[in-house]
Amino acid sequence: MRRYLLFTLCVLCSALYAEVFDYGRADSLICSAIYPVDSANGVGDTVFLDRSRCIPGAVLCVVDSGRVTYLRAYGNRAVVPVCEPMTTNTVFDLASLSKPLGAGSAALLLIEQGRLSADDKVSTYLPAFQTDATIRDLLTHRSGLPPYMNARVLDSVYTARDVAQLSRQDFLLDTICRCRRLSAVGEKYRYSCLNFITLQRVVEAIVGENINTYLRQNLYTLLHTDAMGWLPSDTLLPRIAPTECNDTACLRGTVHDPLARVMMCGVSGNAGVFATAEDVAKWAIWFMSLLDSTRTAACYAGLWLDDESTDSHGAPLTVLRHTGYTGTSIVLFPDRQRAVILLTNRVHPTDTGSLSYLRKAVSDTFLP
Repeated sequence: MRRYLLFTLCVLCSALYAEVFDYGRADSLICSAIYPVDSANGVGDTVFLDRSRCIPGAVLCVVDSGRVTYLRAYGNRAVVPVCEPMTTNTVFDLASLSKPLGAGSAALLLIEQGRLSADDKVSTYLPAFQTDATIRDLLTHRSGLPPYMNARVLDSVYTARDVAQLSRQDFLLDTICRCRRLSAVGEKYRYSCLNFITLQRVVEAIVGENINTYLRQNLYTLLHTDAMGWLPSDTLLPRIAPTECNDTACLRGTVHDPLARVMMCGVSGNAGVFATAEDVAKWAIWFMSLLDSTRTAACYAGLWLDDESTDSHGAPLTVLRHTGYTGTSIVLFPDRQRAVILLTNRVHPTDTGSLSYLRKAVSDTFLP
Protein backbone atom coordinates (compact mmCIF):
# COMPACT_ATOMS: atom_id res chain seq x y z
CA MET A 1 0.00 0.00 0.00
CA ARG A 2 2.80 2.38 0.89
CA ARG A 3 4.53 1.64 -2.40
CA TYR A 4 1.30 2.36 -4.26
CA LEU A 5 0.86 5.69 -2.46
CA LEU A 6 4.47 6.63 -3.16
CA PHE A 7 4.05 5.73 -6.83
CA THR A 8 0.84 7.75 -7.03
CA LEU A 9 2.57 10.73 -5.42
CA CYS A 10 5.43 10.51 -7.95
CA VAL A 11 2.96 10.39 -10.83
CA LEU A 12 1.12 13.45 -9.49
CA CYS A 13 4.40 15.34 -9.07
CA SER A 14 5.41 14.42 -12.59
CA ALA A 15 2.06 15.65 -13.89
CA LEU A 16 2.50 18.95 -12.11
CA TYR A 17 6.04 19.25 -13.48
CA ALA A 18 4.81 18.56 -17.02
CA GLU A 19 2.07 21.15 -16.61
CA VAL A 20 4.65 23.79 -15.73
CA PHE A 21 6.75 22.89 -18.76
CA ASP A 22 4.21 23.40 -21.52
CA TYR A 23 6.49 22.64 -24.45
CA GLY A 24 3.49 22.32 -26.74
CA ARG A 25 2.52 25.94 -26.15
CA ALA A 26 6.08 27.08 -26.84
CA ASP A 27 6.15 25.01 -30.04
CA SER A 28 2.87 26.54 -31.17
CA LEU A 29 4.02 30.11 -30.46
CA ILE A 30 7.24 29.66 -32.41
CA CYS A 31 5.63 27.87 -35.35
CA SER A 32 3.02 30.62 -35.65
CA ALA A 33 5.83 33.20 -36.03
CA ILE A 34 7.53 31.41 -38.94
CA TYR A 35 6.68 32.78 -42.36
CA PRO A 36 5.66 30.29 -45.05
CA VAL A 37 8.19 29.52 -47.75
CA ASP A 38 7.73 28.04 -51.19
CA SER A 39 10.69 25.71 -51.59
CA ALA A 40 10.74 26.44 -55.31
CA ASN A 41 10.17 30.18 -55.29
CA GLY A 42 11.48 31.24 -51.92
CA VAL A 43 9.87 34.04 -49.92
CA GLY A 44 7.29 36.24 -51.52
CA ASP A 45 7.05 39.95 -50.71
CA THR A 46 3.50 39.49 -49.43
CA VAL A 47 4.80 37.38 -46.54
CA PHE A 48 6.24 40.44 -44.84
CA LEU A 49 2.84 42.13 -44.75
CA ASP A 50 1.93 39.73 -41.94
CA ARG A 51 3.98 41.18 -39.09
CA SER A 52 3.21 38.23 -36.81
CA ARG A 53 5.21 35.96 -39.11
CA CYS A 54 8.66 37.40 -38.67
CA ILE A 55 11.25 34.60 -38.67
CA PRO A 56 12.44 31.93 -41.11
CA GLY A 57 13.10 29.49 -38.29
CA ALA A 58 14.34 29.06 -34.73
CA VAL A 59 15.96 26.82 -32.16
CA LEU A 60 14.55 26.61 -28.63
CA CYS A 61 16.63 25.23 -25.78
CA VAL A 62 15.36 24.94 -22.20
CA VAL A 63 17.59 24.30 -19.20
CA ASP A 64 16.18 23.18 -15.86
CA SER A 65 18.01 22.12 -12.71
CA GLY A 66 21.34 22.49 -14.46
CA ARG A 67 20.65 20.32 -17.52
CA VAL A 68 19.11 20.66 -20.96
CA THR A 69 15.54 19.35 -20.85
CA TYR A 70 14.32 20.45 -24.26
CA LEU A 71 15.98 21.19 -27.59
CA ARG A 72 14.06 21.63 -30.83
CA ALA A 73 14.53 23.24 -34.25
CA TYR A 74 11.75 24.88 -36.26
CA GLY A 75 11.37 26.12 -39.82
CA ASN A 76 14.34 26.98 -41.98
CA ARG A 77 17.92 28.05 -41.37
CA ALA A 78 18.05 29.80 -44.75
CA VAL A 79 15.49 30.79 -47.38
CA VAL A 80 17.83 32.65 -49.76
CA PRO A 81 19.24 31.68 -52.21
CA VAL A 82 17.82 28.20 -51.43
CA CYS A 83 15.88 26.77 -48.52
CA GLU A 84 17.82 24.92 -45.83
CA PRO A 85 15.98 23.28 -42.92
CA MET A 86 16.83 24.47 -39.43
CA THR A 87 18.78 22.01 -37.26
CA THR A 88 19.47 21.99 -33.54
CA ASN A 89 23.21 22.39 -34.20
CA THR A 90 22.77 25.54 -36.28
CA VAL A 91 25.28 28.25 -35.44
CA PHE A 92 23.82 31.73 -34.90
CA ASP A 93 25.19 35.26 -34.94
CA LEU A 94 24.32 36.11 -31.33
CA ALA A 95 24.47 39.90 -31.88
CA SER A 96 24.16 41.65 -28.49
CA LEU A 97 24.09 38.38 -26.56
CA SER A 98 27.82 38.78 -27.17
CA LYS A 99 27.82 41.42 -24.44
CA PRO A 100 27.15 39.10 -21.47
CA LEU A 101 28.47 35.92 -23.13
CA GLY A 102 31.61 37.69 -24.36
CA ALA A 103 33.05 40.86 -22.82
CA GLY A 104 30.82 40.60 -19.75
CA SER A 105 31.99 37.05 -19.06
CA ALA A 106 35.62 38.05 -19.52
CA ALA A 107 35.17 40.85 -16.99
CA LEU A 108 33.48 38.44 -14.59
CA LEU A 109 36.44 36.03 -14.78
CA LEU A 110 38.89 38.84 -14.05
CA ILE A 111 36.78 40.17 -11.17
CA GLU A 112 36.54 36.66 -9.72
CA GLN A 113 40.35 36.37 -9.94
CA GLY A 114 40.86 39.75 -8.25
CA ARG A 115 42.49 41.26 -11.34
CA LEU A 116 39.65 43.73 -11.90
CA SER A 117 36.98 45.43 -9.80
CA ALA A 118 33.66 46.83 -10.93
CA ASP A 119 34.61 50.01 -9.07
CA ASP A 120 37.86 50.51 -10.98
CA LYS A 121 37.93 53.58 -13.20
CA VAL A 122 38.05 52.86 -16.92
CA SER A 123 40.89 55.39 -17.24
CA THR A 124 43.07 53.16 -15.04
CA TYR A 125 43.35 50.79 -18.00
CA LEU A 126 42.59 53.18 -20.86
CA PRO A 127 44.28 56.50 -19.98
CA ALA A 128 42.68 58.32 -22.94
CA PHE A 129 39.19 57.72 -21.53
CA GLN A 130 38.02 61.18 -20.51
CA THR A 131 35.61 60.68 -17.62
CA ASP A 132 35.58 59.01 -14.20
CA ALA A 133 33.29 56.22 -15.39
CA THR A 134 33.91 52.85 -13.76
CA ILE A 135 33.70 49.28 -15.02
CA ARG A 136 30.33 49.12 -13.27
CA ASP A 137 29.12 52.08 -15.33
CA LEU A 138 30.06 50.22 -18.51
CA LEU A 139 28.34 46.99 -17.43
CA THR A 140 25.17 48.80 -16.34
CA HIS A 141 25.07 51.30 -19.21
CA ARG A 142 25.45 54.40 -17.05
CA SER A 143 28.70 55.77 -18.47
CA GLY A 144 27.08 58.61 -20.41
CA LEU A 145 28.39 57.31 -23.75
CA PRO A 146 26.18 57.56 -26.85
CA PRO A 147 24.25 54.41 -27.83
CA TYR A 148 26.15 53.82 -31.07
CA MET A 149 28.31 55.35 -33.79
CA ASN A 150 27.87 55.32 -37.54
CA ALA A 151 30.30 52.72 -38.88
CA ARG A 152 30.17 54.05 -42.44
CA VAL A 153 31.08 57.57 -41.32
CA LEU A 154 33.87 56.28 -39.10
CA ASP A 155 35.23 54.18 -41.94
CA SER A 156 35.23 57.21 -44.26
CA VAL A 157 37.00 59.39 -41.71
CA TYR A 158 39.56 56.69 -40.97
CA THR A 159 40.28 56.17 -44.67
CA ALA A 160 40.47 59.90 -45.44
CA ARG A 161 42.86 60.62 -42.58
CA ASP A 162 45.11 57.70 -43.51
CA VAL A 163 46.11 57.25 -39.88
CA ALA A 164 48.64 54.51 -40.55
CA GLN A 165 49.81 54.48 -36.94
CA LEU A 166 46.35 53.38 -35.74
CA SER A 167 44.43 50.22 -36.52
CA ARG A 168 40.71 50.53 -37.17
CA GLN A 169 40.07 49.14 -33.70
CA ASP A 170 42.37 51.69 -32.05
CA PHE A 171 40.87 54.51 -34.10
CA LEU A 172 37.39 53.54 -32.88
CA LEU A 173 38.59 53.29 -29.28
CA ASP A 174 40.22 56.73 -29.50
CA THR A 175 36.98 58.14 -30.91
CA ILE A 176 34.96 56.59 -28.09
CA CYS A 177 37.34 57.82 -25.41
CA ARG A 178 37.17 61.42 -26.64
CA CYS A 179 33.55 61.64 -27.83
CA ARG A 180 30.99 63.98 -26.28
CA ARG A 181 29.04 62.32 -23.47
CA LEU A 182 25.25 62.61 -23.53
CA SER A 183 24.90 62.67 -19.75
CA ALA A 184 27.02 62.71 -16.62
CA VAL A 185 28.46 59.44 -15.35
CA GLY A 186 25.84 57.51 -13.38
CA GLU A 187 23.09 60.02 -14.13
CA LYS A 188 21.06 58.03 -16.63
CA TYR A 189 20.65 54.53 -18.02
CA ARG A 190 21.39 54.56 -21.74
CA TYR A 191 21.94 51.25 -23.49
CA SER A 192 25.16 51.58 -25.48
CA CYS A 193 27.21 49.24 -27.63
CA LEU A 194 30.16 51.56 -26.98
CA ASN A 195 30.20 50.51 -23.31
CA PHE A 196 31.04 46.94 -24.21
CA ILE A 197 33.53 47.81 -26.92
CA THR A 198 35.29 49.83 -24.23
CA LEU A 199 34.98 46.94 -21.76
CA GLN A 200 36.56 44.62 -24.33
CA ARG A 201 39.57 46.90 -24.59
CA VAL A 202 39.88 47.04 -20.80
CA VAL A 203 39.92 43.24 -20.69
CA GLU A 204 42.52 43.07 -23.45
CA ALA A 205 44.71 45.62 -21.65
CA ILE A 206 44.70 43.39 -18.56
CA VAL A 207 45.17 39.97 -20.18
CA GLY A 208 47.52 41.14 -22.92
CA GLU A 209 45.80 39.26 -25.71
CA ASN A 210 42.77 39.33 -28.01
CA ILE A 211 39.49 38.71 -26.14
CA ASN A 212 38.57 35.94 -28.58
CA THR A 213 41.76 34.04 -27.76
CA TYR A 214 41.37 34.69 -24.03
CA LEU A 215 37.78 33.46 -23.77
CA ARG A 216 38.30 30.45 -26.01
CA GLN A 217 41.15 29.32 -23.77
CA ASN A 218 39.71 30.29 -20.40
CA LEU A 219 35.99 29.63 -20.77
CA TYR A 220 34.53 28.32 -24.03
CA THR A 221 36.89 25.35 -24.34
CA LEU A 222 36.43 24.49 -20.66
CA LEU A 223 32.66 24.43 -21.21
CA HIS A 224 33.16 22.06 -24.17
CA THR A 225 31.23 24.34 -26.49
CA ASP A 226 30.84 23.35 -30.10
CA ALA A 227 31.23 26.66 -31.93
CA MET A 228 31.21 29.52 -29.43
CA GLY A 229 33.48 32.43 -30.21
CA TRP A 230 34.16 35.25 -32.62
CA LEU A 231 35.34 34.67 -36.22
CA PRO A 232 33.87 31.20 -36.83
CA SER A 233 35.98 28.84 -38.92
CA ASP A 234 35.12 28.06 -42.52
CA THR A 235 34.25 24.49 -41.52
CA LEU A 236 31.24 25.87 -39.63
CA LEU A 237 29.84 27.84 -42.59
CA PRO A 238 27.34 25.17 -43.74
CA ARG A 239 25.78 25.21 -40.26
CA ILE A 240 25.71 28.99 -39.79
CA ALA A 241 22.36 30.73 -40.08
CA PRO A 242 22.73 33.56 -42.60
CA THR A 243 21.53 37.03 -41.69
CA GLU A 244 20.76 39.97 -43.98
CA CYS A 245 21.02 39.67 -47.77
CA ASN A 246 21.65 42.20 -50.52
CA ASP A 247 21.41 41.82 -54.28
CA THR A 248 24.48 39.62 -54.50
CA ALA A 249 24.91 37.68 -51.25
CA CYS A 250 23.89 37.08 -47.64
CA LEU A 251 26.02 37.63 -44.57
CA ARG A 252 27.05 34.17 -43.37
CA GLY A 253 29.79 33.70 -40.84
CA THR A 254 30.38 37.46 -40.92
CA VAL A 255 28.96 39.50 -38.06
CA HIS A 256 25.83 41.49 -38.88
CA ASP A 257 26.55 44.46 -36.60
CA PRO A 258 28.20 47.30 -38.62
CA LEU A 259 30.61 48.52 -35.93
CA ALA A 260 31.77 44.99 -35.21
CA ARG A 261 32.10 44.16 -38.89
CA VAL A 262 33.61 47.37 -40.30
CA MET A 263 35.64 48.88 -37.46
CA MET A 264 36.37 45.95 -35.12
CA CYS A 265 37.21 43.38 -37.82
CA GLY A 266 34.72 40.87 -36.43
CA VAL A 267 35.90 40.74 -32.81
CA SER A 268 33.93 43.24 -30.77
CA GLY A 269 32.64 43.54 -27.22
CA ASN A 270 29.19 44.52 -28.41
CA ALA A 271 28.60 41.79 -31.03
CA GLY A 272 30.19 39.06 -33.10
CA VAL A 273 30.04 35.92 -30.94
CA PHE A 274 28.65 32.91 -32.82
CA ALA A 275 27.24 29.85 -31.06
CA THR A 276 24.69 27.05 -31.11
CA ALA A 277 21.73 26.96 -28.72
CA GLU A 278 23.43 24.16 -26.76
CA ASP A 279 26.57 26.32 -26.49
CA VAL A 280 24.49 29.09 -24.95
CA ALA A 281 22.89 26.54 -22.62
CA LYS A 282 26.34 25.41 -21.43
CA TRP A 283 27.22 29.03 -20.73
CA ALA A 284 23.93 29.51 -18.85
CA ILE A 285 24.52 26.40 -16.70
CA TRP A 286 28.01 27.66 -15.85
CA PHE A 287 26.80 31.18 -15.09
CA MET A 288 23.95 29.99 -12.86
CA SER A 289 26.31 27.64 -10.98
CA LEU A 290 28.39 30.60 -9.78
CA LEU A 291 27.87 32.08 -6.35
CA ASP A 292 25.35 34.89 -6.42
CA SER A 293 27.99 37.13 -4.85
CA THR A 294 30.26 36.43 -7.84
CA ARG A 295 27.51 37.29 -10.32
CA THR A 296 26.50 40.48 -8.53
CA ALA A 297 30.12 41.62 -8.13
CA ALA A 298 30.35 41.51 -11.91
CA CYS A 299 26.96 43.22 -12.40
CA TYR A 300 25.58 39.97 -13.82
CA ALA A 301 28.08 40.21 -16.70
CA GLY A 302 25.83 42.83 -18.28
CA LEU A 303 22.59 40.85 -18.22
CA TRP A 304 19.48 42.89 -17.53
CA LEU A 305 17.90 42.33 -14.11
CA ASP A 306 14.10 42.51 -14.18
CA ASP A 307 12.65 44.79 -11.53
CA GLU A 308 10.13 43.36 -9.07
CA SER A 309 9.62 40.04 -10.86
CA THR A 310 7.47 37.37 -9.21
CA ASP A 311 6.82 33.72 -9.89
CA SER A 312 3.42 32.22 -10.69
CA HIS A 313 2.59 32.24 -6.96
CA GLY A 314 3.51 35.89 -6.47
CA ALA A 315 6.81 35.22 -4.69
CA PRO A 316 9.87 37.36 -5.52
CA LEU A 317 11.87 35.95 -8.39
CA THR A 318 15.27 36.87 -9.86
CA VAL A 319 15.02 37.12 -13.64
CA LEU A 320 17.99 37.97 -15.86
CA ARG A 321 17.71 38.44 -19.58
CA HIS A 322 19.28 39.81 -22.73
CA THR A 323 18.38 40.04 -26.40
CA GLY A 324 20.26 40.34 -29.67
CA TYR A 325 19.32 42.38 -32.74
CA THR A 326 19.54 39.43 -35.13
CA GLY A 327 16.74 37.67 -33.23
CA THR A 328 18.43 36.00 -30.26
CA SER A 329 17.46 35.99 -26.60
CA ILE A 330 18.17 34.37 -23.26
CA VAL A 331 16.17 34.44 -20.02
CA LEU A 332 17.63 33.07 -16.79
CA PHE A 333 15.87 32.13 -13.55
CA PRO A 334 18.97 31.48 -11.39
CA ASP A 335 16.95 30.60 -8.28
CA ARG A 336 15.53 27.62 -10.19
CA GLN A 337 18.61 26.92 -12.32
CA ARG A 338 16.38 27.44 -15.34
CA ALA A 339 17.14 29.10 -18.69
CA VAL A 340 15.10 29.71 -21.82
CA ILE A 341 17.18 30.22 -24.95
CA LEU A 342 15.50 31.24 -28.20
CA LEU A 343 17.76 31.72 -31.20
CA THR A 344 16.46 32.97 -34.55
CA ASN A 345 17.85 34.83 -37.55
CA ARG A 346 15.06 37.41 -37.73
CA VAL A 347 17.05 39.63 -40.10
CA HIS A 348 17.18 36.95 -42.82
CA PRO A 349 16.67 37.63 -45.64
CA THR A 350 15.64 41.22 -44.77
CA ASP A 351 15.60 43.25 -41.59
CA THR A 352 11.87 43.33 -40.89
CA GLY A 353 9.51 42.43 -38.09
CA SER A 354 9.73 42.42 -34.31
CA LEU A 355 10.22 39.56 -31.85
CA SER A 356 9.10 41.38 -28.71
CA TYR A 357 5.84 39.45 -28.31
CA LEU A 358 7.31 36.06 -29.21
CA ARG A 359 10.26 36.38 -26.84
CA LYS A 360 8.06 37.29 -23.88
CA ALA A 361 5.37 34.73 -24.67
CA VAL A 362 7.89 31.89 -24.95
CA SER A 363 9.80 32.82 -21.77
CA ASP A 364 6.53 33.28 -19.84
CA THR A 365 5.64 29.70 -20.76
CA PHE A 366 8.48 28.55 -18.51
CA LEU A 367 7.98 31.09 -15.73
CA PRO A 368 8.36 29.29 -12.38
